[in-house]
Amino acid sequence: MKVVTEILRSRTLWLGLILIGGFWIVVPFVPTRPQNEFLRIARTVAAIAVSIAFLPGIVKALSTPWPTFSGQLILGIVLSWFGVAGSAGWVLIWSMAGQPQWMLDSNINGWFLWLQILGATLHLTAKHSVEDDIPRPNWIRLGIAVAFGVLIGIGFMASTPDMHGLADALKPWFAEHPGAPD
Repeated sequence: MKVVTEILRSRTLWLGLILIGGFWIVVPFVPTRPQNEFLRIARTVAAIAVSIAFLPGIVKALSTPWPTFSGQLILGIVLSWFGVAGSAGWVLIWSMAGQPQWMLDSNINGWFLWLQILGATLHLTAKHSVEDDIPRPNWIRLGIAVAFGVLIGIGFMASTPDMHGLADALKPWFAEHPGAPD
C-alpha cells in the first residue's frame, strides 16, 4: 500500500499524465491529416535527435574491448530510435505519396521494424545497466515473452485472420470521418 501512495504522490506521474492527456485536449481543434503529418515529422526528428545524442556512448561502447551492459543498453537505445526514425520517415513518405501498398510490403520497412526489435532485445538483456537494478535479469521471463511473441506471429501468419470486422468496429471510435467510405 505504501508503494501505491508513493506513486500517487509522484510529480513525475502527474506531469506525465498531463502531457499524455494534453494530446486529447488539442485534438478537437486540429484536422487529423495535418496533425498526423506534423507528429510523424516530429517523431522522425526526435528519433534522430536521440540517436545523435547517444552517439558518443555508441563510440565508447564500440571502442571498449569487452562489452558492458551499459554499452549494450546504449546500443539498444540507438538501434530502437534509429528504427523509429526510419519507420516514421518511411510512413511519412508513404502517407504523402498517396499510401502506395508496395511501401508497406517493402523490405526496408521490415528492416526498420527489425531494428526496433533488436533494440528492445538489447534493452531487455542489458541486466543491471541502470542503477544496478534495471532491467532485472530474468532469462526465463524473457524466453517466455519471446516464445509467446513468435507463436502469436506464426499464428497470425498461418491463419491470416480477417481484420475487416475489427477495423469496421474501430472506425466509429477513431476515424475522423466515420461515415466516409473506405
